[in-house]
Amino acid sequence: MPDTRVAEHARLVVNYSLEVKKGDFVIVSASELALPLLQAMAAEVAKAGAYMQVWYRHESINRAYMMNATEETLSFLPPSLEKGYRNADCIVHIICSANEAELSDVPSHKLRDHQKATEPLSKVFFSKRWNITLHPTYGLAQEARRSLEAYSDFVYSATLRDWPLLGEEMAFLARRLKAAKRVRIVGSETDISFSVEGRTPEVDDGKKNLPGGEVFTSPVEETVNGHVYFDLPFNLSGRELHGVRLKYVNGEIEESSAESGEELLKELIRTDEGARRMGELGIGMNRGITECSKNVLFDEKMGDTIHMAVGRSFEECGGKNKSGIHIDMVKNMKDEGTIYFDEDVVYRNGKFAWEV
Repeated sequence: MPDTRVAEHARLVVNYSLEVKKGDFVIVSASELALPLLQAMAAEVAKAGAYMQVWYRHESINRAYMMNATEETLSFLPPSLEKGYRNADCIVHIICSANEAELSDVPSHKLRDHQKATEPLSKVFFSKRWNITLHPTYGLAQEARRSLEAYSDFVYSATLRDWPLLGEEMAFLARRLKAAKRVRIVGSETDISFSVEGRTPEVDDGKKNLPGGEVFTSPVEETVNGHVYFDLPFNLSGRELHGVRLKYVNGEIEESSAESGEELLKELIRTDEGARRMGELGIGMNRGITECSKNVLFDEKMGDTIHMAVGRSFEECGGKNKSGIHIDMVKNMKDEGTIYFDEDVVYRNGKFAWEV
């Protein structure tokens, strides 16, 4: 029996997140594993009087290419690829992995070079009406240690929400953050602070990421000082990173380590000068996400977490840091975490100040 939630998901992406209108050209990047969602999206795009093209993407093809490509080849971005993105009005990236470990044996320096080369493509992507979402697959379910049925329930409980209502809750926090000059995060093995003066917080209410559920901004780069421990594991290019510890001094990473995936972490931090700076602070507010799934699209939105990204900051937030990477890492705050805006406690141990 077809899962009716897939059609609801497609309607959200096309009509709510992207607001597709007549005459739009929509590019969707996915594989056949997302076929039910692709079919449902095609129907919704057609109803809107728009046009849709699917760009095929599969991690096994990416692996074959990167394993055999030279440094010169990996450092080149075909102009036709960037042109295709520029011609689009809307771009959707559907996560639909068959095997989250497919890229695990690709040398770290090749992953770094590929990420750096595709930075211009990322800039075009983020200049459009864009959306990143996920269709449940056996590979993703296995990575999350769930059956496909249980994983699908997990995905849709986080995705099919009352986004305007949740958006109002996040907007309240964003206003508090906008009024603050400084943020301090305290928790397990963590005490880090930075200025947000002059920076603009943004609300992710499902318009960009689906699921959404975070308030985020870019710190004033050179003001970041302290240490932070990211306790939640995540998958990056087929490798699991877990237990990442970073120490910042005057905005730059001075020390870094990880309980697993340390080689990749250090390789990524060497990508460019901007990779050593913090590009984002995010506060998760989607309590439809209750467990870690090792997928940052979900885990960074999970209620009672914060996340920080190394690398590229957000221009729309006033960020100035340039980098070929933007890597999010997540920390649980529910049991022993406090967030300060200036001297005010806005969150402590599972509750925002207005929830007490």
